[in-house]
Amino acid sequence: MNRRPFLRALATGGALLTTGCTESLPFVADGPSREDVFADHRFDGTELVVAFRDGVEVRRAVLFDSSTDEEFEAVERPTGAVRFPVVFPDRLETYVGRSLHVKAETPDGWVRRWIPEMVHGKAKNVEVFRDGRARFEVENQGDAPLLVRFVGIYGDVPNPTVDVQSDSFDESSFDLGPGVVGVGRNRTLSPSRTDLVVSPGEVAPFETTYAPFAFPDGADADDCRGDERTGEIAVLHASGGSAAYTFQYRLDGEPTSVEGQSAAVCGGTDTAGGD
Repeated sequence: MNRRPFLRALATGGALLTTGCTESLPFVADGPSREDVFADHRFDGTELVVAFRDGVEVRRAVLFDSSTDEEFEAVERPTGAVRFPVVFPDRLETYVGRSLHVKAETPDGWVRRWIPEMVHGKAKNVEVFRDGRARFEVENQGDAPLLVRFVGIYGDVPNPTVDVQSDSFDESSFDLGPGVVGVGRNRTLSPSRTDLVVSPGEVAPFETTYAPFAFPDGADADDCRGDERTGEIAVLHASGGSAAYTFQYRLDGEPTSVEGQSAAVCGGTDTAGGD
């Protein structure tokens, strides 16, 4: 989605009367327009790539938050395009969602470009593992990279997490980890946790590191009789906000104690790994 503003200042020329002659005043420009300087922009993984028009001299390019004027990074004399890191999964932080703008200094003055950054993650295809964990997919339906800060599963589940959409939830003081790890083609390859970044239009598989479908105080036959239940799964975006979805599931099989714990699961201890 490209929400470029199309408002431009209009200059009105006057007329100067001197010695019986009428001459038009010359138009004095304040500087180049954004269309004259910027070609386009795109997100590439954890970076923002901003391209400039051919032949434009850019002395300095700056990524900044226009609501606070906080400058994140500056690049001197970029040629053709400039790349700014905007997502930092190793510390669960991102510049996306902070009124991102890029400004460029040219010989004729500064010009700015707004970076649209809708973020929306949809969680779907929830599976219940026999060890109480869950597997699911996150689809990035926005136009900027989505950094997963936390995924919660709550509602009618035996071992619910915090409800990230409740009125009492304080996102600013929330200090739990993401609670998930990428699996399969999205397995984590390094401590940088790039598995937590879902590119625009992409779908990534995850597993929980906690067990929402385990009974903390043990289970009996009634808990595992296969009744349909409704749970909630919510993706908390590192850029702010969350999206929650309902899902239906069943727990059946013999109650089985988790080794070394008071918890129990329904139907055994089979697990699904991520390779």
